[in-house]
Amino acid sequence: MYYKFSGFAQRLVGATAAAAYTPQKADGVPVHLKRGVPDKLLYRTTMALTIGGTIYCLVALYMASQPRHQK
Repeated sequence: MYYKFSGFAQRLVGATAAAAYTPQKADGVPVHLKRGVPDKLLYRTTMALTIGGTIYCLVALYMASQPRHQK
């Protein structure tokens, strides 16, 4: 028995082998952005957090590498 995920709730629906396999259509949209606005929002949020975290880590490493001034 084959299963495919169907709909936003991701419930399992019985399907044939051909229906369970859905290759990417040649419309030029990446597979991780196929569902429209929610996917774009999630992707952009993830990228913003990743870039922000990378910058934060680099700044923290720079600050940690500088000697402290003793008074």
